[in-house]
Amino acid sequence: MMRDLDLDAVTAIIVEIAREEVKGKLGMLSRSEITEKSAGDFVTTADLAVERRLGAALMDVLPEADIIGEEAVAEGRASIAALAGDGLNWVIDPIDGTGNFAIGMPLSAVILSLVRNDEILAGWIHDPFGDRTFVGALGGGAWFNGGKLSCHTPDDLRLMNGSVYGRQFRDRPEFQDLWARGRRRLGAVFNARCVGHEHMSRLAGLAHFGCYSRLLPWDHAAGFLMHREAGGIARLINGGEYRPSNPAVPGLLAPDEDVWNILHEALVGGAAMPSVKNNKTGE
Repeated sequence: MMRDLDLDAVTAIIVEIAREEVKGKLGMLSRSEITEKSAGDFVTTADLAVERRLGAALMDVLPEADIIGEEAVAEGRASIAALAGDGLNWVIDPIDGTGNFAIGMPLSAVILSLVRNDEILAGWIHDPFGDRTFVGALGGGAWFNGGKLSCHTPDDLRLMNGSVYGRQFRDRPEFQDLWARGRRRLGAVFNARCVGHEHMSRLAGLAHFGCYSRLLPWDHAAGFLMHREAGGIARLINGGEYRPSNPAVPGLLAPDEDVWNILHEALVGGAAMPSVKNNKTGE
């Protein structure tokens, strides 16, 4: 199936829809076109339009695949549990960083992945405002603008940049000692409120690590795949493999095994973690 999938054709679909529905509507939405699914969790008419148009176009690419969009899941029309099944599923984040988009800030992304049996087969992260698309395929590497990507570890770890989400990590004394005072021995932490941009920054060598308290598949499936394909380490904090159907266990990405272990000690240390067994069974 992957041999027959035209990655560039999918990219072209994403680029066209994002140009019209995201880039073309930045700062143009009325207040009535911006609502909240829950406190601080925004959705706009642009999100809905991108998800609808992408879903329709992707059905022509792979008619046998189902569509699991972030907004469809929020409305109860789809379930991420289906990602553990043996059918193909397109996973759509129509606008990652909707909060940024809603206030007119050009810092958002359109994210797409293809998943079957909880395995991420392909992924796309598109920046509508920078006109950039990062693409990855299982066993085929991660690519940008015709060049193969490779994760980078700075010679001096103080030069690292990364993202850390979750109070269970940020409230630890070790986090406060390392990052609350700015750049120290493990670099600096910057959260963009758009994980798609954070994944792209790691792949581009501008950032190096990320720790996320929830791994929702529309946010992270494409990024985890590409990070691994670029030679980085992307796994759950309990050491297990990320499974898109079960986003509950936090994850940690790093450019190499040594840095992953250093960050894990700093962020988790001896704290209790969900077991690998529980994560895999979803219990």
